[in-house]
Amino acid sequence: MAIPQRNALTQTHGQPLIRIAKVLSADTKGQVTVQLDGKPVAAEAATHLPPLLPGQRVAVMLPEDESPLITAAYPLAAGASAQQGSGERMEAAIGFDPATGTLNIQAKQLNLQALGSVEIRCGEAVLRFTAQGNVALHAQAITQSAIGPYQIEGASIDLN
Repeated sequence: MAIPQRNALTQTHGQPLIRIAKVLSADTKGQVTVQLDGKPVAAEAATHLPPLLPGQRVAVMLPEDESPLITAAYPLAAGASAQQGSGERMEAAIGFDPATGTLNIQAKQLNLQALGSVEIRCGEAVLRFTAQGNVALHAQAITQSAIGPYQIEGASIDLN
């Protein structure tokens, strides 16, 4: 009778085995390479996961006859950084502080795209961008300042 190897890729009671791995690389289409038992393994990320970062720890389900599936991702510790494929360090992408209710998003560049409109609201203040190219800002008071030159351009400018 064979003795099962530690970390052998087997099922337990008919259920797929779940293992912890480290992300080596990830693309925008959900294809991820993880380090599992010291070897690179191609895996797919479940669609509910946020973008995965190299260096992040993940839970990988290993079904018997299918590709490995990443089902969960460990959050990066506050202030921790992950390594991008280019070798440059990148801060954690998303962090939530339940004590303050603060969502922090840190990235080299942040792209938000909507088919109709994007609205940012805080209390009575609203900033709205529309797909037609309009920007509307509604607030009780607006303060603007510039250290350098301040330019206002437009086909016509109405002041009051």
